[in-house]
Amino acid sequence: MRLVAVSVVKNEADIIEAFVRHTRAWADHHLIFDHDSTDGTREILQALQAEGLPVTLYADGRLANLQQARSNHLVRLAIQNHGADWILPLDADEFITGHDRAELENALQQAGHSQAVSLPLLDYCATRDDDPAEINPALRLRYSRPSPSVTRKIFVPRTLALDPALSVGKGSHALYHGNEALPDSPLPPGWVLSHLALRSPQHQVLRVVLAELQKLSRGQAAAGLDVHYRFGYQLLADDPELFFATLTPPASSLRLQPIRYDGGALQYTPRQEWARVARALLPYLEQLAGSHGRLVDAASVTLPPPPADHPIKEISAVAPSGLSVRQHGENFAGFTAVSGWGALEGPVPEAFLPPFHWGYAPATVLTFDAPDGGAARLDADLLTYCENQTVAFELNATHLHRLDFSRTNQRERVSLPLTLHPGRNLLSLHYSQSLVTARDPRALAAIFLRLRITSPDRP
Repeated sequence: MRLVAVSVVKNEADIIEAFVRHTRAWADHHLIFDHDSTDGTREILQALQAEGLPVTLYADGRLANLQQARSNHLVRLAIQNHGADWILPLDADEFITGHDRAELENALQQAGHSQAVSLPLLDYCATRDDDPAEINPALRLRYSRPSPSVTRKIFVPRTLALDPALSVGKGSHALYHGNEALPDSPLPPGWVLSHLALRSPQHQVLRVVLAELQKLSRGQAAAGLDVHYRFGYQLLADDPELFFATLTPPASSLRLQPIRYDGGALQYTPRQEWARVARALLPYLEQLAGSHGRLVDAASVTLPPPPADHPIKEISAVAPSGLSVRQHGENFAGFTAVSGWGALEGPVPEAFLPPFHWGYAPATVLTFDAPDGGAARLDADLLTYCENQTVAFELNATHLHRLDFSRTNQRERVSLPLTLHPGRNLLSLHYSQSLVTARDPRALAAIFLRLRITSPDRP
């Protein structure tokens, strides 16, 4: 049985050599599309190719986000040029983990050729217990989530890959006929893709900065792409200390389960993680700035001269606001939850989330006491995964404020003065949208990163 792996990669110099060497134990050939890497990824791939590994490299010089089209083109080439019986679409941070090659072939043979097969991702996380001297992420990361993710990836048989009406969906999570996802057959227990997306703080910085800048530079055409990086970008810009603290969960919350790495020693992988970030980011930033400059020139934009009488204004003093790496309880204080308020969860490194509470639809209801009434203040940081979400704030059944979310996964800050009744006060937050899935039946409406109610006499 001939197995051919296909991958689309960009700026993966810290892991690409380990990934290719490991995949060599499972596939006869590896087709890799390099999407204009600038961190040394392409040079490492060329060195592996020159060493004699069965790797074929591709590029097209186009800046557009065409990962799905490129991946499907590689699938066709795996059939046409390399005689693949099965195609294994893999990202550079996914390491096949199971028994051995013979057992994989047997499992694929038993599955037949009428459906794709699937296997789950097992997420690994960087922890403070990792050995910083180990440059191979597959050996350095030893702690995984307690169980595999519900997210699955597919392997595609030759008979289905030959059908031009079928295509592998974005991320290779399903095979599609038009817009319809086709069923797949799970591989037996024991087969996973060890997923090393959270392998270092430096890599996360590179991911969120590049993803968000690329998205913004493409305008409305990219409005729905890569929204999951938005909050990570905001957190990195506003509170880098909290961003980095969120990325490394304690090893005690994970499972010690070292990956069986099948690739041998590394020869070309660099050690300087921050140097890789600079090498990858600076060429793109220069390209972005140059493109903007050409647009300014084409529009003949000229800056007006400064006025003769140029006023300057004093900046008003305001109380500090925002998240911090203080005790988590300090971000949630001054109220008692009545309904629509979840327990404290997190941190969740995959989503860059520090500890948080869910707000459930249709409403979150909170109470707080003010024996003498008077003034208070509500400060909240929240985000949503729901499109067109609005939150209506009501104090004692009187409308207070309406928050319209401009983007999903973008943190919004609310700071509202409150005029309280003597005694018990009721704050209600009403949501227009919610998410309910088969995995989570809760009506998930908003994520609260902070919610504090304070008054001059109750700090």
